[in-house]
Amino acid sequence: MASQYPLKGCLHPKIISMIWLIVLSNVPYSMPSHDVDCIFYNEKFMECTWNQSGEMINYTLYTWYSKEPPQECKSYIHQHGYNVGCYFSTSEIRQFKSFYVFRNGSGTISGEPQMFQLQNQVKPFAPENLVVNVTKKNGLILSWVSTMPNLNCMEFEVRYRNDKDKEWQKATVMQQTDFNLVSVDPEKLYTFQVKSKINKYCGTTKLWSEWSLLVTGGETTPKQKIQKT
Repeated sequence: MASQYPLKGCLHPKIISMIWLIVLSNVPYSMPSHDVDCIFYNEKFMECTWNQSGEMINYTLYTWYSKEPPQECKSYIHQHGYNVGCYFSTSEIRQFKSFYVFRNGSGTISGEPQMFQLQNQVKPFAPENLVVNVTKKNGLILSWVSTMPNLNCMEFEVRYRNDKDKEWQKATVMQQTDFNLVSVDPEKLYTFQVKSKINKYCGTTKLWSEWSLLVTGGETTPKQKIQKT
């Protein structure tokens, strides 16, 4: 099978890896750019997925770190009889090393592998155990539990509103798991939610967690209660 890449001179290690795969398997490959999305959930497991888009092709996925040999996915995610992604356990994931993915289908080599820095692909689980307490000065303190182990790497967004508001108010909280709302109206009930992501000191991700469950509280509230979103 002919390749787009010249075989003379020094070849880039990534190109050598792709040629090695083709020669070994004798199967044509295709890799449209940026079609695989890898998300590292709460630093516990990772899923690399792609959109099948009605194609009648059962893609396979090869991955590797830096100059290591490519390995085919061990645990495919299936949908309607087709591979649509790959599941990776914690033991298979190494942060702070370049991680390459190459999707195999029909056609010819059409681009280089995608590369991820996995510390930038972390999506936390939603914060848990939200509690609202009333302060002596008629304020409210919201506290929660982060699902991520390293609090120094976390950024939180709190949104809140009272029972008379139509719009949410928002606040950013860095590296701590509480938020103080001062001078609240004691005649109103306040509702809070929190979401989280890795902060700029530990990664460049834009992946926020889902919003937490709602929690409500206020000075005149008979009891605090938690509602599902």
